[in-house]
Amino acid sequence: MTQLPAWTNQIHHDSSEVYLSDITPRIGDTITVKIRVPINAPIKVLYLRSRPDGEWRRTKMTKIETSDVCDWWSAEMPISMAHNNYTFHCLADFGSFYINPYGISPVDSPDWFNFTVLGDYQAVEWVREQVFYQIFPERFDNGDPSNDRQAGEPSVMGKDVQVRQWGGIPKPWEETMTVEFFGGDLQGITKHLDYIQDLGVTAIYLNPIFDAETNHFYDIRNFNKVADNLGGDAALIELREAMTDHNMKLMLDITPNHIGFHHAWFTAAQADPASETAEYFFRHPETNDFEYWLGVPSLVKLNYESQQLRDEMYGKPDSPIRYWLKPPFSIDGWRLDVANMTGNYRQHQLDTEVWQEMRQAIKQENPNAYMMGEYFQDSSPHLQGDGLDASMNYSGFNTPTRRWLGKGDLGVEENKDFGDTTTFPTASLALQWQQYMTAIPYVIALQQFNQIGSHDISRPLWVTDGDKQLVKAGTALLMGFPGTPCIYYADEIGMDGGHDPDNRRCMPWDDREWDTDMRTFHQQVITIRKQSHALQHGGFQMLYAEGDLVAFQRQSLQEQMIVVAYRGADHMPAITLDMIKANIADGTTLTDLLTNTQYTVTDGLLTLANLSHGQSLFMKVSK
Repeated sequence: MTQLPAWTNQIHHDSSEVYLSDITPRIGDTITVKIRVPINAPIKVLYLRSRPDGEWRRTKMTKIETSDVCDWWSAEMPISMAHNNYTFHCLADFGSFYINPYGISPVDSPDWFNFTVLGDYQAVEWVREQVFYQIFPERFDNGDPSNDRQAGEPSVMGKDVQVRQWGGIPKPWEETMTVEFFGGDLQGITKHLDYIQDLGVTAIYLNPIFDAETNHFYDIRNFNKVADNLGGDAALIELREAMTDHNMKLMLDITPNHIGFHHAWFTAAQADPASETAEYFFRHPETNDFEYWLGVPSLVKLNYESQQLRDEMYGKPDSPIRYWLKPPFSIDGWRLDVANMTGNYRQHQLDTEVWQEMRQAIKQENPNAYMMGEYFQDSSPHLQGDGLDASMNYSGFNTPTRRWLGKGDLGVEENKDFGDTTTFPTASLALQWQQYMTAIPYVIALQQFNQIGSHDISRPLWVTDGDKQLVKAGTALLMGFPGTPCIYYADEIGMDGGHDPDNRRCMPWDDREWDTDMRTFHQQVITIRKQSHALQHGGFQMLYAEGDLVAFQRQSLQEQMIVVAYRGADHMPAITLDMIKANIADGTTLTDLLTNTQYTVTDGLLTLANLSHGQSLFMKVSK
């Protein structure tokens, strides 16, 4: 590929409020689009290129402002469609080049490389300002022992219930078939809302709580009933009211892909092939056997070719997707389990239809409700403004970040032969982040659901082989990255745990078992996140990704912040960051919000040296 002059790497645009006059315009509006280039760059002409109705429109840009560091160019862009794609075409003395979210290229690229502005999109803006806390309800606290499951009770697939004492290590699935219970319930969560709020959390995501037979509750028997051993509907109402008093949001988890083996829909279909629910299920085209999620016989796969099923799940006023959004529960959002497979089976690929229809149902009940789907894979086709509001951002943040920290490869975690035990090169971390961010409109990237630990993967401390400093570095990146951060319960106190169910241990409530230094660090970085307009609403720009150091900028109209994480050995050699690239002038002071250390820009560079292993920085630019 042709080598471009170094100054082209100092050009920047992202689809944030700094560069767009409106990031959520209406169709028919005209917005101002700006781009930043180094001062006195030898540019002959600069075009904003869009593609309304499938044909290119080139609009010549005008230099509107010059600062100590850069020139700002501007052009107007009409918003004529729901999905408005654009890029920049620049002509200089040496020839032409293009600017897209990947950076600068001498070659033109397919449209999916380009920037996107959505027309008539209603962003879930409140999500940007939240810090979520994920709770696996059966393992958080036993607030009411009277509702506990009893040992020996019959349960799923003929396996009897096992009751364990709080704090024991969960046994492997092969021994328990997920009917091992410790007694956690919703009352236990309500009991500890003050603890959660003191951590800095503003929203809670609960794994499923509906009537089911297992400790994970993904084998739902009744979508319209909270499980008795979690406290029933009354306990959810109590929790909702208490969370409202604490000014906290609530997101629940549901399984649109499958139901439990003993759900009434399935038992009716088993008993009578002519029953009205028989069409709710996929069957193997040769054997006519019911299809199960990944072959698990307790999880029966739903067939959305059935219009009646669609009505029952989300179409009717009392359908579960709508029901729990209404008072007295008034949940603020849904996490949709196994979103990557929902509606999909052989020639039936119905996920796009399902998400579009479900979106309409959810937004009719509450236009500001959050609709987030589980994807370990690429979710970008469903994050284009007409489907999901967000996904669990495993490929776009979680997995590459964990691989950068240690043994975060999913194949390693599950002991597969495709597992890669080497830590991720920093340049690869940056590339994977940017690839997945490029694939979706940036306004949706600001809503993505980011974690470094969850109920489906090993805990961060396991990933780093017990290296707590690296866990802190990962947590800092989580708080600095575009999207909504979520802490998995007990990660903040340094809990360890490998692949599930080991990652679903009981929360210890004796604070002598806590890593209080880890919890204090979580409080610090959560506070920084909550108080930073740039981290909540700002754009994203990679500044450095080499060796063991990664640095990126988040900038909004109100604030400019540089986030740094270092995984190498103590006393990092001096490294310089290009501040012209960041639009920061000589003499500017940046203050690290974690240590109050101040840094000054000199000769267009910011020098970092002697960082300690696992150290992170949140450097705020002084105005």
